[in-house]
Formats: sequence, structure tokens, C-alpha cells
Amino acid sequence: MKLGVKKKYEQSAASRSNANSSEHSDLSGRDRRQSLLHLEKFNLDWELRSLIAGFLLSVCLVCVSIAATVAHDRAERVRTAEATIESEAALVAAYSRFLEAETHRVRTAVAAPSLKPAANDAVSLAATSHRDLSQEANAFLSLDLSDIQDAKNQGLERTCLAQAIYYEARSEARVGQLAVADVVLNRVASRAYPNSICEVVFQGAERRTGCQFSFTCDGSMKAGVNERLWKRADDLAGAILAGVHKPITRDATHYHASYVNPPWASKLAPTASIGAHRFYKFPSRRQRRFVERNALANAKLAATRPSADTMN
Repeated sequence: MKLGVKKKYEQSAASRSNANSSEHSDLSGRDRRQSLLHLEKFNLDWELRSLIAGFLLSVCLVCVSIAATVAHDRAERVRTAEATIESEAALVAAYSRFLEAETHRVRTAVAAPSLKPAANDAVSLAATSHRDLSQEANAFLSLDLSDIQDAKNQGLERTCLAQAIYYEARSEARVGQLAVADVVLNRVASRAYPNSICEVVFQGAERRTGCQFSFTCDGSMKAGVNERLWKRADDLAGAILAGVHKPITRDATHYHASYVNPPWASKLAPTASIGAHRFYKFPSRRQRRFVERNALANAKLAATRPSADTMN
């Protein structure tokens, strides 16, 4: 009887120990799985944080590069504006010197006596008696009148240049007026245009359309002129013909108002945008190829766009 009780006790103790060991093994397996899950979660959090940090760093670099580009563009615009102001200041200074010289010359001419003092009659008769009157007559007949004709032509050239400045840019600043005059002078120097200012300005004026400068054929010259603005244009034309001239349009031979887009503009090379006008010149071979490719691309783009009829 005692042996049977003892055996049952040992069997129950063994079963309890087996249950405890299995329970302990289950707990250790569960802890291992939880630690593995925690480690994987930590790795995922670390990768996510690394990705976010890299993204934020990239955003910072992009912002820095954009700020640097904006600062560079702003500095470039400031340098360009300063160069333009310096150039215009030099032109204004040269123009002021010219006006000062002209004022001094006019004052000297006004202050000088208008009549020569009468010569002594005895001296005149004595001098005349010793002269060869035939030589004086021959000298007068052989007098070269080309200087007088040149002075007259210069007066006409100044008037034509002043008309171009007045009718094309009278409401603009001086730099805009100088740009228009620069185009006229560039055409005079070009083999593609006439050799004088008046011929360049009034080229095609006999036609209602097709004139080179619109004011010569649209009736603008029939209206009266503003005396103050005309004097300003005339003074500037005189200063330019006297040598106060700088090629500010970069050899431009064409221009148009900034609010229009004529078809010929796409075939020329742009040079500058001054005042209310945009300036162009005949392109070189490389520029011509670029202009042709650009015109072809614009034509293809216009062909692919839906027209107003198809949209309606």
C-alpha cells in the first residue's frame, strides 16, 4: 500500500516537472520571438529615420542651390544695370561737353563784332593799284564750292536723323533715342542699305506700305511737332554727328516696338532690348542656323495647337 502511494507521488511530481519545463520552454520561445520582433521594428524605424533625414538633407541642398542661383541672377542684373547706367552717364557727359563747346562757340560768335572796321581809303587804293585784278577774278571763279555743299548736306543729314529720333522715340529717355539713331547709322554703314542718313530714313517712303520707317509713309509728318521735344531730338542728332556716338545696340539694323511681334523678327538675331523697342541684326551663319531651327520648332508647335475653329 505504501509503495503504491509513493509511486503515485513520484509520477505526479514528474508530470509537474514536465509541465513546468514545457511552460518554461514556451515562455523562452515567446520571449525570443518578441525580441526578434522588437529588433525588426527597431531596424525598420532606423531605416525610416535615415530615409527621412536623407530627404530633408536633399531638400536643404536644393533650397541652398536655388538661393545661390537667385542671388547670382540678382547680382548679374545689378551689374548689368550698373553697366547700363555707367554707359549712359558717359554718353550724357560727352553730350554735355559738346553742348558746352557749342555754347562757348555761339557766345564767342555773338560777342564778336558783326561788321568789319572800315579800311583806310588811301591804303585800299594803294593796295588796289598794286594788285592784279585778273588774278583776283580767276581766283574767285576757281573757288571750290564743295565746302558749302558739304555744309548743306550735313544740315540735311542732321534734320533727317532728328526726324527719325523725334517720330520714333520722342517720348523715350535719351538712351532709347540714341538706340534709334544707332540703327540709322548702322544701316548707313551696311552694304545692304543706302549710303546716307536721309536715304536710309526715307527708303520706301514713296509707297504707302513697305517704308523702312513707318512715320515716313503713314502721315505722321503732316501733324505739328512739339517744339521742346523737336529741339531735344535736333540737339541730340547734332551731337551724334559731331562724334558723340556709342554702338549701344550691338550693330542692330532693325527694331520694333516691344508690344508687337512682326514676322521678320524670327528670322533675325536679337541684340538688345532698350526702352520701348527690341533690336535685331542680320544673323551670322551659326546664328542663322539657330534662328531657322527655332522658327521651325515654333511652326511645329503652332501646328500642333488646336485652332479657334476646332475648339469651338
